[in-house]
Amino acid sequence: MSRSRRVLILALGALLAGAAVRGLLAVVEAALEGRVRARIVSEAAERGFRADVDAVRVRLPFRASLSGVSIAGHGLDARVDRIDVRAGFTGRGLAGRLRRLEIGRLSAELPQGLSILAEPAAWDVSSRDGLLWLSGRSGEGAFALEKEGGRRLRVRADRLDLTRLVRVRRDGASLGDLGVATGTLGLAPAVGGGFAVDANVVLRRVRLALPPEEDAPAEDSLGDPFDAEGSLSATIHPEARYVEVACASGDAAGLRGSARGIAAFAPRDAWLDVELAVPRLELGPLLAASGLELPAGDGDLGSAELAARIRGRMLDPKSWVVEENLDFRPPARALPEVERLRGPFRRVMTGRDGRRTPVAVDPASPDFVPLDDVPAHFVRGLLTSEDADFWGHPGLDLGEIPVAASMNWVRGRRARGASTITQQLAKNLFLTRERSYRRKLQEAALALHLESTLGKRRILEIYLNVIEWGPGLHGLGPAARHYFGKNPQDLTPREGAFLVALIPGPVKYQPSFASGVLSRGFTRLVNGVLRRLASVGMLTPEELKAELETPLRLRWTPAEVPGEEPLPGEAESDALEPDEEVLDATVAAPAAAVDLPAATDEPSAPELPTPPSPAAPATNPVPAAVSVPGAATPTPPTTSPAKESPVSAPPSLAPAPRPTPRGTAPPG
Repeated sequence: MSRSRRVLILALGALLAGAAVRGLLAVVEAALEGRVRARIVSEAAERGFRADVDAVRVRLPFRASLSGVSIAGHGLDARVDRIDVRAGFTGRGLAGRLRRLEIGRLSAELPQGLSILAEPAAWDVSSRDGLLWLSGRSGEGAFALEKEGGRRLRVRADRLDLTRLVRVRRDGASLGDLGVATGTLGLAPAVGGGFAVDANVVLRRVRLALPPEEDAPAEDSLGDPFDAEGSLSATIHPEARYVEVACASGDAAGLRGSARGIAAFAPRDAWLDVELAVPRLELGPLLAASGLELPAGDGDLGSAELAARIRGRMLDPKSWVVEENLDFRPPARALPEVERLRGPFRRVMTGRDGRRTPVAVDPASPDFVPLDDVPAHFVRGLLTSEDADFWGHPGLDLGEIPVAASMNWVRGRRARGASTITQQLAKNLFLTRERSYRRKLQEAALALHLESTLGKRRILEIYLNVIEWGPGLHGLGPAARHYFGKNPQDLTPREGAFLVALIPGPVKYQPSFASGVLSRGFTRLVNGVLRRLASVGMLTPEELKAELETPLRLRWTPAEVPGEEPLPGEAESDALEPDEEVLDATVAAPAAAVDLPAATDEPSAPELPTPPSPAAPATNPVPAAVSVPGAATPTPPTTSPAKESPVSAPPSLAPAPRPTPRGTAPPG
């Protein structure tokens, strides 16, 4: 046999052997592809998720890829375009042999309108010091995974560029740049079940996004960059539906504070007990980081200190107990735009329908009404309806925030706000009607400045002379003349109650009395104001009965018809206002569904799952929370977890004393 023939036969044999090996590998690869797909689906199903993979490709011995990976469940809907993994010969275990990881575009939809978009990235993988490090091939930074003792996991970030990697949006609007992260996140089994979480993170060059203006370009507008650092130590018990935060602390953009608390959850319900301590809050840096500013304000805008404890149940708005101490230290020089409000001024007010109306808060104007000329019953009716603690709070009433949030939770929509009269005035004088958290922050800062510069009486006087009472109708004087043809000091309690009931919807409520006859629904609102006046002693029972029985007549009410649709038995009944009736009916149905007690006038312990005993501190615990003066540590009961059999939540706190609201200004 010639040499060339032998070479040809050997080559042919090698090709056949290679084909056989490749065929065998193909069979093994196909089997592995099926097992990988099945494993992903089964692991997700065990945790309550639905998973799907468009394609799995395994190329032994060094490469594998997944295409079109999607996971859905528990409010999450995520998809990854592709995942490529490359491995090497050497290394301990599968993770030790990894050399490169490439992840395609990731998109995820979360509850509350949140969405996450992660850009494609390639990572070099290496093992050192017992950690699996992933380093971005294009300068994205690095992070490491460490598995300790079986179920303990720790993630370390080293200058990880989150701004470059991840974009977070809510309802389609960007929330800003997340910055560059360095820190650790640890997960470990907790004593008594569940798992403990501890984190320490430093973020550099964080920027918050502004809501776009009407005439702004499409790109996102960002506030000033700032650095932030924070830590967290918490225990999560998924089976018992219970979370305990031993300490969460942070320092960012002029705000330094800490929090701790506990939360228990049931279907459509939640019970919370949270402590907050904010020893420093600088308004200037905080507003600048949010991309906001105050009118004619620069440099020092003052600072605040806050200590608060909040406790209550979401399905029971009457259960909330709030202990608070808010201390605002104004700047040495008041804001010029606020200082001008001490004397006469003019404004062009924009109504809810977009109509612009000039208003003069000036004693020389025939429309101006001094506070001393406003009937006491009108002032008290206004305050009991719009801001019961007006004379006691510093411009913000933190006790109203959880109550409003609870009512909105019960109704499933935004049905009640928590703005004080001072905040409403700040919005009317300086801000737009846009509803956003940033605008609320601006409103709160302005309210603190209004209180420190003007005082309560001037705030109330300006408020009564600028707020809207109908299309193109601003101020109490024009409103009294328009609806009743009289001056404010001549208003009866029922006529004053009509104007107070009109404040939340001066344009929306117009069809309720356009014919000159009040609808039954709006009559109930007016009667509700009168009953609140009687409850604080401004009307005797006889006066209340007389006011309820006297039909209200508007200036254009026809002489031959009564001014209101009749309400049978109204004078003797204790009928609730329409919104209260809706609230009462809405609370009852969900409470029965989860076997919870009905709401009462006194805070009660909700029937929610009992949290287990607090877990031991996690590894590398963060510093203890700053104590809130006068507030006890939230301690859950030591009963064993009960998943299906709800028992009482931790005992109630004693409410902190609050200033007693008054219907008229203090003497002097």
